[in-house]
Amino acid sequence: MRDFFSLDGAFSKYGGMLADMVILSLMWILFCLPFVTAGASTTALYYVSTRRIADREGYITSDFWLAFKSNIKRATIIWMIIVLIVAVLVFNILALIDGETLQGGIFTFMLPAQLVLLFVIALMSVYIYPLIARFDMGLIQVLKSAFYMAVRHFLTTITCLILLVASLFILWNFPPMLVVAPGLYAWLVSHMIMRIFKKYRPEMDRDPMLEIAEIEARKAEERRRQELGLDSKEEEEEE
Repeated sequence: MRDFFSLDGAFSKYGGMLADMVILSLMWILFCLPFVTAGASTTALYYVSTRRIADREGYITSDFWLAFKSNIKRATIIWMIIVLIVAVLVFNILALIDGETLQGGIFTFMLPAQLVLLFVIALMSVYIYPLIARFDMGLIQVLKSAFYMAVRHFLTTITCLILLVASLFILWNFPPMLVVAPGLYAWLVSHMIMRIFKKYRPEMDRDPMLEIAEIEARKAEERRRQELGLDSKEEEEEE
């Protein structure tokens, strides 16, 4: 019991994690309030959560604000594009359903096409904001990468969407969970997404001291090989 309440114990560890999630959730809500900045706020949410998973040093508030202001242009543009496309699709789907008896063959083709496109956008959205948060990409490249990862890692993508639906269901039935749900969802999803990112960028979020040590080790190995090469050359000249 004494170890449980110690500074390195489970109470301190998980209590601190819960406090971080609450702070992160509240910041996400605050920066989403204008609605138009929801994309930038979500990008900052993933930036902080993915870095916390890698145990990178920093402060939640300052890291969140840094990610928000540095990505606000890209994230806002892509957010508004997604909102516009989704709004059009939803409007079309509702219109097609209302006019089912009048549309005939058009209804049979158009409704499934609209639903599939809406589903594809949902799949891509799992990766769009984490990609903006952690990579310096143009908008087209972000969309291409998000589509590729959504299809290539379909099981992970579906799992993330199921978690999102579950989170929304919990919030609908118990709204006070809003103070922790965004941070908790981002934390859970970031674990899965970072495993995918590291398949393409294994060096992501590595400890800088470890990198320095490896560089020094490589330099030492190169010097040793050079010395051995000189020795061999000298032996050949002697012969």
